[in-house]
Amino acid sequence: MADVRVRPMTESDVAAVAELKEQWAALPEPAAPDQRRRFAETLASWIERRGASLIARVADHEAELVGMAWLVAFERVPNIDQTVRLTGDIQSVYVAPAFRGAGVGSALVASLLEAADTRGIERITVSANHAAAPLYERLGFRPGEFLFERRRPSSTGLSSP
Repeated sequence: MADVRVRPMTESDVAAVAELKEQWAALPEPAAPDQRRRFAETLASWIERRGASLIARVADHEAELVGMAWLVAFERVPNIDQTVRLTGDIQSVYVAPAFRGAGVGSALVASLLEAADTRGIERITVSANHAAAPLYERLGFRPGEFLFERRRPSSTGLSSP
């Protein structure tokens, strides 16, 4: 991983990050150029609206982005003894296939965790697939005993994935 650098995402990275998000989505067909352009604009607007509640990291190799990771932070309901309670959710961690297995994903997530610790974010969640679960376990994540999720039923009556 010596030739890959993990750093905060910048405004100039948005178009390349939009391309990584398209790869992450694994669409059945590539997006059309106008769809890509609109998505990059949507993503830039979303990032701007999140402001300080967003921590985004990218991995670059020879001026090309090869990975991304996001942490969205939010305030929880205050407690009488703790008026500021922050939680974060790690989302859309992606490393280009040619760079997998070299520690890039771990470095991206570790960078998010370091930033979260600096900000005082006490609890961080992530939804992981089987391939990524060991990475999160190495970084201190444990399955939650009572973490439940509900997905909105689709119009066909079946749950969305």
